[in-house]
Amino acid sequence: MKKILFAIFAVAALALTSCEGNKMDIMSLDVTKLDNTEVKCWKWTVKNSGFMDGTVYVWDTEYNVILVLQEAYKTAQLNHRKPIITYEATSDSDKESCECKNDF
Repeated sequence: MKKILFAIFAVAALALTSCEGNKMDIMSLDVTKLDNTEVKCWKWTVKNSGFMDGTVYVWDTEYNVILVLQEAYKTAQLNHRKPIITYEATSDSDKESCECKNDF
């Protein structure tokens, strides 16, 4: 249930913001090799998806972030789009300072 709510939040957040980004093949990442224990602040951007472009800051594991971004990519492809997706860890050390960077 938590993953579903996180995905819904991500879609809503991306729909309300905008961003710039570098190209990345998010689908080439193997989530089974990503960290699913360490929680930190992540900044992700989606561009050219046609319905959920934006920049979002989230406090989560890299594993969960990539799962959400891969689902966003698949959804955009269903609409004949090829989104540009980037993500990176930020220097924020707590959830509040991370999430307060969002514009929504």
